Amino acid sequence: MEIKNNPFNANTFQEIWKKHFISNKPVRTFNFIDGINFYKSRFSFFVNIGKNLTKGNTYRINNYEDFKNNTFIIYDVLPHLRRERNNRPDNIGVFRSKQYPGYLIHLDEFKNIDDYLLKTFSKNTRMKMRKFTRRLDECFNISTKMYFGHIDKADYDEVFKKFMMLLEKRYSEKQISYNNMQPFEWNFYKEVAYPLILEEKASLFVVYDKETPIAITYNYHTEDAVIDAITVFDTDYSKFNIGYVNNLKILNWCFDNNLKILDFSKGYFDYKKRMCTLQYDFEYHIIYDKKSIISKLTAYILYIFYEFKTYLRSKKLNEKFHKITYNLKKKKHLNPKREVEIIKLDKLPNPKELNKIDIKKEISYDFLTKYVNDFLYLVVKPYNQIESFQVNNMVNTYILSCDSLTQQIKFIK
Repeated sequence: MEIKNNPFNANTFQEIWKKHFISNKPVRTFNFIDGINFYKSRFSFFVNIGKNLTKGNTYRINNYEDFKNNTFIIYDVLPHLRRERNNRPDNIGVFRSKQYPGYLIHLDEFKNIDDYLLKTFSKNTRMKMRKFTRRLDECFNISTKMYFGHIDKADYDEVFKKFMMLLEKRYSEKQISYNNMQPFEWNFYKEVAYPLILEEKASLFVVYDKETPIAITYNYHTEDAVIDAITVFDTDYSKFNIGYVNNLKILNWCFDNNLKILDFSKGYFDYKKRMCTLQYDFEYHIIYDKKSIISKLTAYILYIFYEFKTYLRSKKLNEKFHKITYNLKKKKHLNPKREVEIIKLDKLPNPKELNKIDIKKEISYDFLTKYVNDFLYLVVKPYNQIESFQVNNMVNTYILSCDSLTQQIKFIK
Protein backbone atom coordinates (compact mmCIF):
# COMPACT_ATOMS: atom_id res chain seq x y z
CA MET A 1 0.00 0.00 0.00
CA GLU A 2 1.20 3.51 -0.72
CA ILE A 3 0.10 7.14 -0.62
CA LYS A 4 -1.55 7.88 -3.95
CA ASN A 5 -1.16 11.40 -5.28
CA ASN A 6 1.20 12.23 -2.40
CA PRO A 7 1.16 16.06 -1.93
CA PHE A 8 4.67 16.00 -0.45
CA ASN A 9 6.07 14.63 -3.71
CA ALA A 10 4.30 17.34 -5.72
CA ASN A 11 6.54 19.80 -7.56
CA THR A 12 4.70 22.71 -5.94
CA PHE A 13 5.36 21.50 -2.41
CA GLN A 14 8.98 20.60 -3.06
CA GLU A 15 9.88 23.74 -5.01
CA ILE A 16 8.39 26.08 -2.40
CA TRP A 17 9.96 24.11 0.45
CA LYS A 18 13.33 24.27 -1.32
CA LYS A 19 12.94 28.04 -1.79
CA HIS A 20 12.33 28.59 1.93
CA PHE A 21 14.82 26.15 3.44
CA ILE A 22 17.57 25.09 1.01
CA SER A 23 17.54 27.68 -1.77
CA ASN A 24 21.19 27.14 -2.70
CA LYS A 25 21.25 23.35 -2.63
CA PRO A 26 20.47 21.06 -5.57
CA VAL A 27 17.80 18.36 -5.36
CA ARG A 28 19.15 14.85 -5.85
CA THR A 29 17.39 11.70 -7.00
CA PHE A 30 18.78 8.17 -6.68
CA ASN A 31 17.96 5.05 -8.65
CA PHE A 32 18.06 2.82 -5.56
CA ILE A 33 15.01 4.49 -4.02
CA ASP A 34 11.59 5.46 -5.42
CA GLY A 35 9.31 8.06 -3.87
CA ILE A 36 11.88 10.34 -2.20
CA ASN A 37 14.10 13.20 -3.37
CA PHE A 38 17.04 14.42 -1.30
CA TYR A 39 19.41 17.27 -0.62
CA LYS A 40 22.88 17.06 0.89
CA SER A 41 23.18 18.40 4.45
CA ARG A 42 26.17 20.32 5.74
CA PHE A 43 27.26 17.10 7.48
CA SER A 44 27.38 15.31 4.11
CA PHE A 45 24.50 12.92 4.64
CA PHE A 46 21.35 13.18 2.51
CA VAL A 47 17.97 14.38 3.85
CA ASN A 48 14.55 14.00 2.24
CA ILE A 49 13.05 17.09 0.62
CA GLY A 50 10.42 18.47 3.00
CA LYS A 51 12.32 17.12 5.99
CA ASN A 52 9.96 17.07 9.01
CA LEU A 53 7.30 19.32 7.44
CA THR A 54 5.82 16.40 5.55
CA LYS A 55 3.03 14.44 7.18
CA GLY A 56 3.99 11.04 5.87
CA ASN A 57 6.39 9.37 3.44
CA THR A 58 6.64 5.97 1.80
CA TYR A 59 9.40 4.64 -0.41
CA ARG A 60 10.63 1.55 -2.24
CA ILE A 61 14.23 0.31 -2.43
CA ASN A 62 15.41 -0.98 -5.80
CA ASN A 63 18.37 -3.08 -6.89
CA TYR A 64 20.74 -0.22 -7.72
CA GLU A 65 23.92 0.67 -5.90
CA ASP A 66 24.13 4.45 -6.27
CA PHE A 67 23.75 4.66 -2.46
CA LYS A 68 27.35 3.44 -1.98
CA ASN A 69 29.41 5.30 0.64
CA ASN A 70 26.44 7.55 1.48
CA THR A 71 23.96 7.89 4.34
CA PHE A 72 20.33 8.97 3.98
CA ILE A 73 17.66 10.03 6.47
CA ILE A 74 13.95 10.02 5.65
CA TYR A 75 11.63 11.76 8.10
CA ASP A 76 8.04 10.79 8.86
CA VAL A 77 7.93 7.34 7.29
CA LEU A 78 4.54 5.67 7.72
CA PRO A 79 5.12 2.05 8.77
CA HIS A 80 1.50 1.04 8.13
CA LEU A 81 1.95 2.04 4.47
CA ARG A 82 5.13 0.12 3.72
CA ARG A 83 5.75 -0.30 0.01
CA GLU A 84 6.81 -3.61 -1.44
CA ARG A 85 10.53 -4.05 -1.94
CA ASN A 86 12.06 -5.08 -5.19
CA ASN A 87 15.44 -6.81 -5.24
CA ARG A 88 16.96 -4.99 -2.31
CA PRO A 89 20.80 -4.88 -2.39
CA ASP A 90 22.41 -7.06 0.29
CA ASN A 91 24.75 -4.32 1.48
CA ILE A 92 22.08 -1.73 2.26
CA GLY A 93 21.08 -1.24 5.90
CA VAL A 94 18.24 0.63 7.59
CA PHE A 95 17.92 1.93 11.15
CA ARG A 96 14.35 2.74 12.17
CA SER A 97 13.68 5.18 15.00
CA LYS A 98 10.12 5.62 16.27
CA GLN A 99 9.40 9.29 16.87
CA TYR A 100 5.89 10.71 17.13
CA PRO A 101 2.59 8.89 17.60
CA GLY A 102 0.06 9.21 14.81
CA TYR A 103 -3.70 8.67 14.77
CA LEU A 104 -6.22 8.09 12.00
CA ILE A 105 -9.77 6.98 11.31
CA HIS A 106 -10.46 4.28 8.73
CA LEU A 107 -13.66 5.74 7.33
CA ASP A 108 -14.33 2.76 5.06
CA GLU A 109 -15.11 0.71 8.17
CA PHE A 110 -18.31 2.75 8.65
CA LYS A 111 -21.42 3.48 6.59
CA ASN A 112 -21.67 7.14 7.61
CA ILE A 113 -20.94 9.48 10.50
CA ASP A 114 -23.83 8.12 12.59
CA ASP A 115 -22.47 4.59 12.20
CA TYR A 116 -18.99 5.84 13.19
CA LEU A 117 -20.30 7.56 16.33
CA LEU A 118 -22.38 4.52 17.27
CA LYS A 119 -19.42 2.12 17.02
CA THR A 120 -16.80 4.44 18.52
CA PHE A 121 -18.38 6.22 21.48
CA SER A 122 -20.67 5.36 24.36
CA LYS A 123 -24.28 6.50 24.37
CA ASN A 124 -23.47 9.17 26.97
CA THR A 125 -20.56 10.55 24.90
CA ARG A 126 -22.69 10.61 21.73
CA MET A 127 -25.36 12.57 23.57
CA LYS A 128 -22.76 15.09 24.76
CA MET A 129 -21.33 15.54 21.27
CA ARG A 130 -24.77 16.15 19.82
CA LYS A 131 -25.51 18.58 22.64
CA PHE A 132 -22.37 20.61 21.93
CA THR A 133 -23.13 20.75 18.21
CA ARG A 134 -26.80 21.62 18.75
CA ARG A 135 -26.08 24.37 21.26
CA LEU A 136 -23.39 25.91 19.09
CA ASP A 137 -25.82 26.02 16.13
CA GLU A 138 -28.65 27.41 18.26
CA CYS A 139 -26.57 30.17 19.86
CA PHE A 140 -24.59 31.37 16.85
CA ASN A 141 -24.95 31.76 13.11
CA ILE A 142 -22.68 28.81 12.31
CA SER A 143 -21.58 27.79 8.83
CA THR A 144 -18.68 25.79 7.41
CA LYS A 145 -16.61 26.11 4.26
CA MET A 146 -14.15 23.66 2.77
CA TYR A 147 -11.78 25.58 0.51
CA PHE A 148 -10.65 22.81 -1.80
CA GLY A 149 -9.91 23.32 -5.49
CA HIS A 150 -10.78 27.01 -5.40
CA ILE A 151 -10.40 30.00 -3.09
CA ASP A 152 -10.25 33.73 -3.87
CA LYS A 153 -6.85 35.14 -2.99
CA ALA A 154 -8.46 37.85 -0.84
CA ASP A 155 -10.40 35.21 1.13
CA TYR A 156 -7.25 33.12 1.45
CA ASP A 157 -5.25 36.03 2.86
CA GLU A 158 -8.01 36.87 5.32
CA VAL A 159 -8.33 33.27 6.55
CA PHE A 160 -4.56 32.94 7.01
CA LYS A 161 -4.45 36.25 8.90
CA LYS A 162 -7.13 34.97 11.28
CA PHE A 163 -5.38 31.59 11.40
CA MET A 164 -2.26 33.14 12.92
CA MET A 165 -4.31 35.30 15.31
CA LEU A 166 -6.07 32.24 16.69
CA LEU A 167 -2.79 30.32 16.99
CA GLU A 168 -1.18 33.23 18.86
CA LYS A 169 -4.16 33.42 21.18
CA ARG A 170 -4.23 29.67 21.81
CA TYR A 171 -0.53 29.24 22.54
CA SER A 172 -0.37 32.46 24.51
CA GLU A 173 -2.93 30.94 26.87
CA LYS A 174 -0.96 27.69 27.04
CA GLN A 175 2.27 29.72 27.37
CA ILE A 176 4.28 27.38 25.17
CA SER A 177 6.07 27.92 21.86
CA TYR A 178 4.76 26.25 18.73
CA ASN A 179 7.13 25.44 15.86
CA ASN A 180 4.66 26.11 13.05
CA MET A 181 4.27 29.70 14.25
CA GLN A 182 7.95 30.46 13.77
CA PRO A 183 8.26 32.94 10.88
CA PHE A 184 10.41 30.67 8.70
CA GLU A 185 7.85 27.85 8.95
CA TRP A 186 4.70 29.99 8.84
CA ASN A 187 5.90 31.86 5.75
CA PHE A 188 6.38 28.51 4.04
CA TYR A 189 2.87 27.32 4.95
CA LYS A 190 1.31 30.59 3.83
CA GLU A 191 2.99 30.41 0.43
CA VAL A 192 2.54 26.70 -0.25
CA ALA A 193 -1.09 26.29 0.87
CA TYR A 194 -2.66 28.52 -1.80
CA PRO A 195 -1.35 26.74 -4.92
CA LEU A 196 -1.84 23.33 -3.31
CA ILE A 197 -5.50 24.18 -2.63
CA LEU A 198 -5.94 25.05 -6.31
CA GLU A 199 -4.29 21.73 -7.24
CA GLU A 200 -6.60 19.84 -4.81
CA LYS A 201 -3.62 18.68 -2.78
CA ALA A 202 -4.52 20.80 0.26
CA SER A 203 -7.52 22.52 1.81
CA LEU A 204 -8.63 24.96 4.47
CA PHE A 205 -11.67 23.89 6.48
CA VAL A 206 -13.22 26.86 8.28
CA VAL A 207 -16.04 27.07 10.81
CA TYR A 208 -17.60 30.53 10.78
CA ASP A 209 -19.67 32.46 13.30
CA LYS A 210 -21.31 34.76 10.76
CA GLU A 211 -18.25 36.05 8.84
CA THR A 212 -15.73 35.35 11.62
CA PRO A 213 -13.64 32.15 11.56
CA ILE A 214 -13.79 30.38 14.93
CA ALA A 215 -12.03 27.16 13.89
CA ILE A 216 -9.54 26.62 11.06
CA THR A 217 -7.87 23.42 9.87
CA TYR A 218 -5.19 23.21 7.21
CA ASN A 219 -5.23 19.80 5.54
CA TYR A 220 -3.23 17.91 2.94
CA HIS A 221 -5.07 15.62 0.51
CA THR A 222 -4.15 12.37 -1.15
CA GLU A 223 -6.35 10.41 -3.51
CA ASP A 224 -8.38 8.87 -0.68
CA ALA A 225 -7.34 10.65 2.53
CA VAL A 226 -7.45 13.97 4.35
CA ILE A 227 -4.42 14.69 6.55
CA ASP A 228 -4.85 17.25 9.33
CA ALA A 229 -1.68 19.39 9.33
CA ILE A 230 -2.50 22.38 11.57
CA THR A 231 -5.72 23.01 13.45
CA VAL A 232 -6.83 25.71 15.87
CA PHE A 233 -10.05 27.01 17.38
CA ASP A 234 -11.12 30.16 19.17
CA THR A 235 -10.86 29.40 22.88
CA ASP A 236 -13.70 31.85 23.56
CA TYR A 237 -15.95 29.03 22.31
CA SER A 238 -14.40 26.33 24.50
CA LYS A 239 -17.58 25.83 26.53
CA PHE A 240 -19.16 24.39 23.39
CA ASN A 241 -16.27 21.95 22.96
CA ILE A 242 -15.57 23.58 19.60
CA GLY A 243 -12.57 21.31 18.97
CA TYR A 244 -14.71 18.16 18.83
CA VAL A 245 -17.46 19.95 16.91
CA ASN A 246 -14.92 21.05 14.29
CA ASN A 247 -13.59 17.49 13.92
CA LEU A 248 -17.09 16.08 13.52
CA LYS A 249 -17.87 18.59 10.80
CA ILE A 250 -14.66 17.66 8.94
CA LEU A 251 -15.50 13.98 9.43
CA ASN A 252 -18.94 14.55 7.95
CA TRP A 253 -17.36 16.24 4.90
CA CYS A 254 -15.08 13.23 4.46
CA PHE A 255 -18.02 10.80 4.49
CA ASP A 256 -19.96 12.99 2.05
CA ASN A 257 -16.99 12.92 -0.33
CA ASN A 258 -16.34 9.15 -0.05
CA LEU A 259 -12.86 9.41 1.44
CA LYS A 260 -11.31 6.38 3.12
CA ILE A 261 -9.12 7.98 5.79
CA LEU A 262 -9.11 11.00 8.07
CA ASP A 263 -5.56 11.20 9.40
CA PHE A 264 -4.95 13.39 12.47
CA SER A 265 -1.23 13.00 11.81
CA LYS A 266 1.59 13.36 14.32
CA GLY A 267 1.42 14.40 17.95
CA TYR A 268 -0.65 13.24 20.91
CA PHE A 269 -3.90 14.92 21.85
CA ASP A 270 -6.65 13.29 23.86
CA TYR A 271 -9.26 13.83 21.13
CA LYS A 272 -7.06 12.02 18.58
CA LYS A 273 -6.76 8.95 20.77
CA ARG A 274 -10.49 8.91 21.51
CA MET A 275 -11.57 9.37 17.89
CA CYS A 276 -9.05 7.19 16.03
CA THR A 277 -9.40 3.60 14.83
CA LEU A 278 -5.63 3.16 14.35
CA GLN A 279 -2.70 4.43 16.38
CA TYR A 280 0.68 4.22 14.67
CA ASP A 281 4.19 5.66 14.97
CA PHE A 282 5.99 8.00 12.61
CA GLU A 283 9.45 6.61 11.99
CA TYR A 284 12.72 8.17 10.89
CA HIS A 285 14.57 5.81 8.57
CA ILE A 286 18.35 6.03 8.28
CA ILE A 287 19.68 4.19 5.24
CA TYR A 288 23.37 3.36 4.99
CA ASP A 289 25.98 1.35 3.12
CA LYS A 290 26.95 -1.69 5.22
CA LYS A 291 30.32 -1.91 3.52
CA SER A 292 31.28 1.70 4.30
CA ILE A 293 32.63 2.36 7.81
CA ILE A 294 31.93 6.10 7.53
CA SER A 295 28.38 5.55 6.25
CA LYS A 296 27.65 2.98 8.96
CA LEU A 297 29.10 5.17 11.73
CA THR A 298 27.19 8.24 10.53
CA ALA A 299 23.96 6.26 10.44
CA TYR A 300 24.51 4.88 13.94
CA ILE A 301 25.21 8.35 15.38
CA LEU A 302 22.04 9.68 13.76
CA TYR A 303 20.05 6.73 15.10
CA ILE A 304 21.33 7.26 18.67
CA PHE A 305 20.60 10.99 18.41
CA TYR A 306 16.95 10.45 17.42
CA GLU A 307 16.46 7.65 19.92
CA PHE A 308 17.70 10.07 22.60
CA LYS A 309 15.19 12.68 21.44
CA THR A 310 12.44 10.07 21.73
CA TYR A 311 13.58 9.30 25.28
CA LEU A 312 13.50 13.00 26.21
CA ARG A 313 9.95 13.30 24.85
CA SER A 314 8.91 10.26 26.88
CA LYS A 315 9.99 12.22 29.96
CA LYS A 316 7.99 15.24 28.69
CA LEU A 317 11.15 17.35 28.60
CA ASN A 318 10.05 18.71 25.22
CA GLU A 319 7.03 20.31 26.91
CA LYS A 320 9.29 21.99 29.45
CA PHE A 321 11.55 23.12 26.64
CA HIS A 322 8.63 24.76 24.79
CA LYS A 323 7.61 26.57 27.97
CA ILE A 324 11.16 27.80 28.50
CA THR A 325 11.52 29.04 24.93
CA TYR A 326 8.17 30.81 25.22
CA ASN A 327 9.26 32.58 28.39
CA LEU A 328 12.64 33.50 26.92
CA LYS A 329 10.88 35.38 24.16
CA LYS A 330 9.03 37.31 26.88
CA LYS A 331 5.91 37.55 24.83
CA LYS A 332 3.06 39.41 26.45
CA HIS A 333 0.07 37.21 27.21
CA LEU A 334 -2.63 38.20 24.73
CA ASN A 335 -5.40 37.42 27.21
CA PRO A 336 -3.87 37.40 30.69
CA LYS A 337 -5.89 35.45 33.23
CA ARG A 338 -7.89 37.66 35.53
CA GLU A 339 -9.64 36.76 38.74
CA VAL A 340 -13.34 36.85 38.00
CA GLU A 341 -16.37 36.74 40.27
CA ILE A 342 -19.57 35.52 38.58
CA ILE A 343 -22.82 35.94 40.49
CA LYS A 344 -26.33 34.93 39.51
CA LEU A 345 -28.79 37.81 40.04
CA ASP A 346 -32.49 37.51 40.72
CA LYS A 347 -33.29 40.40 38.43
CA LEU A 348 -31.76 43.07 36.26
CA PRO A 349 -30.58 46.13 38.28
CA ASN A 350 -32.11 49.55 37.81
CA PRO A 351 -31.55 50.59 34.16
CA LYS A 352 -30.27 53.97 35.36
CA GLU A 353 -27.27 52.18 36.87
CA LEU A 354 -26.43 50.45 33.60
CA ASN A 355 -24.85 51.39 30.32
CA LYS A 356 -25.82 49.08 27.46
CA ILE A 357 -22.87 47.88 25.38
CA ASP A 358 -22.44 45.95 22.13
CA ILE A 359 -19.58 43.50 22.57
CA LYS A 360 -19.58 42.41 18.92
CA LYS A 361 -19.11 45.92 17.58
CA GLU A 362 -16.81 47.41 20.20
CA ILE A 363 -13.30 45.89 20.16
CA SER A 364 -12.54 47.27 23.63
CA TYR A 365 -14.99 44.70 25.05
CA ASP A 366 -13.38 41.66 23.37
CA PHE A 367 -12.23 40.37 26.76
CA LEU A 368 -15.90 39.73 27.61
CA THR A 369 -16.57 37.44 24.63
CA LYS A 370 -15.66 34.24 26.47
CA TYR A 371 -18.00 35.08 29.36
CA VAL A 372 -20.85 35.96 27.01
CA ASN A 373 -20.33 32.66 25.19
CA ASP A 374 -20.28 30.73 28.47
CA PHE A 375 -23.53 32.48 29.41
CA LEU A 376 -25.03 31.56 26.05
CA TYR A 377 -24.19 27.92 26.70
CA LEU A 378 -26.38 28.10 29.82
CA VAL A 379 -29.38 29.90 28.32
CA VAL A 380 -29.20 28.25 24.86
CA LYS A 381 -30.50 31.32 23.06
CA PRO A 382 -29.36 33.09 19.89
CA TYR A 383 -26.58 35.59 20.48
CA ASN A 384 -28.73 38.57 19.49
CA GLN A 385 -31.11 37.87 22.38
CA ILE A 386 -28.40 38.52 24.99
CA GLU A 387 -28.25 41.97 26.54
CA SER A 388 -24.92 43.22 27.86
CA PHE A 389 -24.37 46.12 30.25
CA GLN A 390 -21.60 47.91 32.07
CA VAL A 391 -22.45 48.89 35.64
CA ASN A 392 -21.89 52.63 36.04
CA ASN A 393 -21.07 52.83 39.72
CA MET A 394 -18.97 49.65 39.97
CA VAL A 395 -15.47 49.25 38.55
CA ASN A 396 -14.90 46.41 36.03
CA THR A 397 -18.40 45.06 36.53
CA TYR A 398 -20.75 43.89 33.80
CA ILE A 399 -24.23 42.39 33.51
CA LEU A 400 -25.48 39.74 31.07
CA SER A 401 -29.19 39.10 30.76
CA CYS A 402 -31.52 36.88 28.77
CA ASP A 403 -35.12 36.02 29.64
CA SER A 404 -35.21 35.15 33.35
CA LEU A 405 -31.48 34.58 33.76
CA THR A 406 -29.21 37.45 34.79
CA GLN A 407 -25.54 37.23 35.62
CA GLN A 408 -23.04 39.69 37.03
CA ILE A 409 -19.39 39.47 36.00
CA LYS A 410 -16.86 41.34 38.10
CA PHE A 411 -13.13 41.40 37.38
CA ILE A 412 -11.29 41.54 40.70
CA LYS A 413 -7.90 42.36 39.21
